Amino acid sequence: METIRRYNYRAYPTRGQREALSRLFGACRYAWNWYLDQRKVAWWLHLPLPSYAELSRRFTEFKREPGNEWLLTVSSGPMAQALRHAETAYSRAYARKAGYPRYKSRHCGEQSATFTRSDRCHVRHERNSRWMFLRLPKIDGEIKLRWSRDLPSGPSSVTVMLHADGTYEASFVVKAEPKPAPRPRHNACGVDMGLESLASIVYSDGTREKVAPLRALRKAERRLRKLNKGLSRRQRGSSNYNRTRLAKARLYARIGAQRRDLAYKLASRVAGENQAVAMETLCVKGLMRTRMGKSVADAAWSMFTDRVDALCAQWGRRAVHIDRWCPSSQVCSQCGRKDGPKPLDVREWECPRCGTLLDRDYNAALNILDAAGLAESLNARGGDVRRRLASAGRDAIAREAGTHRTARLH
Repeated sequence: METIRRYNYRAYPTRGQREALSRLFGACRYAWNWYLDQRKVAWWLHLPLPSYAELSRRFTEFKREPGNEWLLTVSSGPMAQALRHAETAYSRAYARKAGYPRYKSRHCGEQSATFTRSDRCHVRHERNSRWMFLRLPKIDGEIKLRWSRDLPSGPSSVTVMLHADGTYEASFVVKAEPKPAPRPRHNACGVDMGLESLASIVYSDGTREKVAPLRALRKAERRLRKLNKGLSRRQRGSSNYNRTRLAKARLYARIGAQRRDLAYKLASRVAGENQAVAMETLCVKGLMRTRMGKSVADAAWSMFTDRVDALCAQWGRRAVHIDRWCPSSQVCSQCGRKDGPKPLDVREWECPRCGTLLDRDYNAALNILDAAGLAESLNARGGDVRRRLASAGRDAIAREAGTHRTARLH
């Protein structure tokens, strides 16, 4: 069964092509903002909200009015897609799936334009060459793309993007055969997300591990502080200001790439090695408002959990999210006693009832596995295995890259 996937390639347009793309991005922003204006005016005047077809017809007539001839110098396909995207944004806002759309500016970090198959875009790759070539309507020449892998089929659409760090990228939507699922090594696992350790994982076969956090933002704070200080001393719009701004954007892009790399690799391993994955439901938006907001953003929990959900759906695995209010860190996984919340600096604690010395993260991961109903294999092994899985004792540790993984418990 074919799936819809995106294939991204780094683009290297020439100076003339960059100028043409800049005009195209401006026209797409204008179409988006024009659509928002029309909807807001109808709302303010208490008029019936116009449909997408009506607004699309009005915009076609608007482009032919005197003073708007510059909208005819670029391809009409991306502007039509901008109108469709605005309509989709309003539909999601009315369904309470997202906030209301906002106006776009040329100073926004991300600029994009989408071409569909009907716009007659062509892409080719010469054999034994490291380059691909993309031809777009009303843009002279072919845009060079760095080839990394072949497209599995003809693209249905291509989106050209300009990032805040000044780099260009082309994203193709194609149909591809799904990759075969890796062979699972465990029946299930429970994952507890944290800041001291990015993920504490307890497996159903008696192994456990902790993944060390990346802290990419914390490591780059000193350089970011220096760039921010230099940016505040520059004259806005000057060459030095733009040079410093690009350096700051490149550093943020590097931080995002490091977070994404760790989250995607860890998610691929967790989803590939287990038939079922139990995770906690995280209120990241609420935690971002606390004093730990910067550390929570640096951990990129949502990126990891979303990727696990996507891979489990692709490979036919099961991803279970337990209730947000489950007291996984307050309950002893051995006897079930709940003794209330504990400060974050308490990493190990002794249960007053059974006297077990518990590791906070492993104990929470085991409770998450129990709450998801995936701990039958642990129960069959007896209480001793459960005690050792959640205990804070020193086991024989087999080290992996960035992890502390224990040997199998018998």
